[in-house]
Amino acid sequence: MKMKPKTFLCAYLCIYLNWKSEAKAKNNLELQTDNFTCSTEDKGSKILHEFRCGLNKNAKRRSWHMQFKLNQPVAEHDFFMKIILPRRRPLMDFVLLDLTTDGCQLLGNRNQVPLMRLGRNVMERFSNFPKQCPFKANVTYYIRGFRLDLNLLPAVEMETPVNIEFRYQSKHPELRWITGYLSARVQRIDEKKRPK
Repeated sequence: MKMKPKTFLCAYLCIYLNWKSEAKAKNNLELQTDNFTCSTEDKGSKILHEFRCGLNKNAKRRSWHMQFKLNQPVAEHDFFMKIILPRRRPLMDFVLLDLTTDGCQLLGNRNQVPLMRLGRNVMERFSNFPKQCPFKANVTYYIRGFRLDLNLLPAVEMETPVNIEFRYQSKHPELRWITGYLSARVQRIDEKKRPK
């Protein structure tokens, strides 16, 4: 079936204008982090030597950080992430992502679902995590100044609270050596605060 030039031009313009309006709408939203904490089940410090996490002090451009050092190298491990969009009662919370993946494949950015691949690419700018296993002993690994640019995500067009839990855990024996809890909200950017 051949498409007439006018029909093609009309279809192209409709798709382009719709894409531009969606891109413009996404620029009006940002992820504002309200709280970030972390914990460990490694009470005897078998794996984890030290860790800390928190938020920066700037309430207007809030970012989060996490830092840890290991007592021993960690090769085989799992990475777990759950992203929940809370709803008002009696509705159940909407689980956007609930996933456990091989930690080495995540570090190497291999065999990942697109959202995790995108997250790993974004993390490159904010962390010194290795690009392949293992996590080495006596090296301070960090994520610093992390702020998620919602323009990178394809379908964010609503204001909503977001709860994120992520965890690094060894496979044998299963020990959750660090878990992070992040509370945030997607909110509209005030036109006065929009970066120029």
